[in-house]
Amino acid sequence: MRSRTSPNRRASHRSDADRRQRVHLRDLCDEVLASFHAAQGQDPISEQDREAAKELLKGVAPLPRLATN
Repeated sequence: MRSRTSPNRRASHRSDADRRQRVHLRDLCDEVLASFHAAQGQDPISEQDREAAKELLKGVAPLPRLATN
């Protein structure tokens, strides 16, 4: 007798794999856009992103040189 949950498990695994693929695709798109902006002479990191990163890093490790900038 065939299990009723088998197709659902396969669908779940497929959706999990799709989710992982989308993350990789999103990362690739981000890299391509950053490369494009860098080639045009634009800073790929916005000031808002830079400030958010500084705030995040304050809780991770002491970085006195970032605090002075």
